[in-house]
Amino acid sequence: MPKDFDFTTEYTLDKAFFAECYDQTSQPRTFPKSYLKAIIFLLFGMALLEFELLPNGYVGWFFVVLSVVEAASVYFARGWWLWRRTISSSCGSKVQLQVNSEGVCYTSGKNSNVIKWSKISQVEQTNLGLILHIGKQRQYVSKSCLNDEAIDYIVAQHVESKDG
Repeated sequence: MPKDFDFTTEYTLDKAFFAECYDQTSQPRTFPKSYLKAIIFLLFGMALLEFELLPNGYVGWFFVVLSVVEAASVYFARGWWLWRRTISSSCGSKVQLQVNSEGVCYTSGKNSNVIKWSKISQVEQTNLGLILHIGKQRQYVSKSCLNDEAIDYIVAQHVESKDG
């Protein structure tokens, strides 16, 4: 791949982009594990109420209600995540994405973020985009704003940065 490669594009942060981002990067949830905290809160609250461990039942009821809120946050995670993004000040703003020999650069308004190739530990391809793993963080790049040459360059640069 050429060292002087430079690809620049622009996309809008809208609900469709956020939905794609969440769907492509979210981890699958399993029933008992994802609801474990809610189950523990419920059991603790029920134990407080059943055995009357405190002079009044307010703390027990607090944990029962907290378990319902926790279960709802797991069940409605996608909707909650999308709603928070669509009411944020970044919704509707334009993002400029630049891919070059240094790395991947995002610029939106006054904010700028450069991800150097050496910091990317893994490039995962999905049907609709690329997930760049940077430590425990993940950055999503939609293929809708990239061309085939840019996708090939990102994959090649990642391999090259790990080899050399």
